[in-house]
Amino acid sequence: MQVMNSAATTFAGVTTRKYDGVMDCVMKTVRNEGVAKGLYRGQTSMLLREIPGNFCWYGVYEGVCLSQIPEGGTKRDLTTSTHLLGGASAGVAYWTAFYPADTIGSQLRANPQYASKGFTQVFLDVYKREGWRGLYRGWGITAMRAAPAHALIFAMYERTMGAFRRWDLEGEEDGMDRRSGSISHSS
Repeated sequence: MQVMNSAATTFAGVTTRKYDGVMDCVMKTVRNEGVAKGLYRGQTSMLLREIPGNFCWYGVYEGVCLSQIPEGGTKRDLTTSTHLLGGASAGVAYWTAFYPADTIGSQLRANPQYASKGFTQVFLDVYKREGWRGLYRGWGITAMRAAPAHALIFAMYERTMGAFRRWDLEGEEDGMDRRSGSISHSS
């Protein structure tokens, strides 16, 4: 959508948009570039970011949480602040480890200069021109955004799961099977 909206041109104070909406953008892209090259441009970079990135995301979160379990305790003994720390660390790790793949994906999707090139070609070009700085341009603000966002994701997930576990245990005590909605009658 950002690329679609940025494709507008202004001449003599009149702005003309290249596309009239999402469907117009899709139709023109498929007509001019085909399905694979038009609609799926940048998918390699997305997969190179998402698959190992999620491994890092969950791995760092679990690592932080496991390192904070009190001796003789379980993961259920952890505080919300531990989940916040684990989530913030996980979010920053996710974006740090594979940020260059995101940079290359953005270039593939938005820069007409790279429209017909592949992931490796664009990676090498950006690296030759700008080095690691070019591959990590924008990382700082992304990490600053990721830390609180991912902290809240994990903390809220753990709080919600804790509430469900407590609710489920309460149901066992009053004879209500909350999963099926039936009441068990014990004699």
